[in-house]
Amino acid sequence: MSRPATDRIDWSKASGDVWARRWRDTDRGLAPLQPRLVSAISRRAPKAAFAAFDVGCGPGSTSIAVADACPEASILACDISPALIEVAHQRIAGSARIRPIVGDAEIVAPREGPFDSIFSRHGLMFFDDPVRAFRSLRAAARTGASLIFSCFQTWELNPWASELASAAAGKVLRAPGREPGPFAFADASYVSEILTSSGWLGADRQSIEFEYVAGEGAEAVADALSFLTDIGPASRVLQSLPEEERSDGLERMRSVIEHRLVDGTVAFPTAAWLWSATAS
Repeated sequence: MSRPATDRIDWSKASGDVWARRWRDTDRGLAPLQPRLVSAISRRAPKAAFAAFDVGCGPGSTSIAVADACPEASILACDISPALIEVAHQRIAGSARIRPIVGDAEIVAPREGPFDSIFSRHGLMFFDDPVRAFRSLRAAARTGASLIFSCFQTWELNPWASELASAAAGKVLRAPGREPGPFAFADASYVSEILTSSGWLGADRQSIEFEYVAGEGAEAVADALSFLTDIGPASRVLQSLPEEERSDGLERMRSVIEHRLVDGTVAFPTAAWLWSATAS
């Protein structure tokens, strides 16, 4: 078996620009996860006014939901992509409680803290040195502050990635390793070690399984194909193929997507972790 394409995701430029165009699609895919994440954040939040930090905030969706659930929160929403932060600015225009900022969270957090709550929806798996990054977040957190974040479980439990990437390649691909990327935190024991060694206590996780909707409506297959050739591991595999082989890769992806079409919706079973910890 071969490994999938592992080219570094350049969030600050091209990749971030694509995600900014497709933010509604990514929000749709992660929609079943969002209420669980926001509920966990709000349960651990202080009852009085507090400062929160959203790591890898993307288009601001989680910050907006947390602000709605926690009227006491003032949220700094950070992302390395200028395009995504521009979307966040447009969406929260007029809100005094959410401040979107472009930057590397590892650097921004200690400068802008201290925070009472740090959270992220699938935004913490992309640091070059995770222990260093989580230590930086810990340095920006008040003692007793909460850390709540979600990330994908294993490659095999997420066929929107594993099946489609293998289809694009025309061969079975092995799971990615621990390099920065969507599946860097698939191994729960590895994440637990990172948290413990970087000053976060009581690390705990919940398994969340849901349906990742990739396409809907009369053109659901085309909708999903368009989305998943723009974003995700299959898109990077497809782009890595010689130009003359891409049409075949695309048709293999279409076949996988067609098999996931039920009643006008293309959906893939998906598994994520919901992690929580406390600043020591």
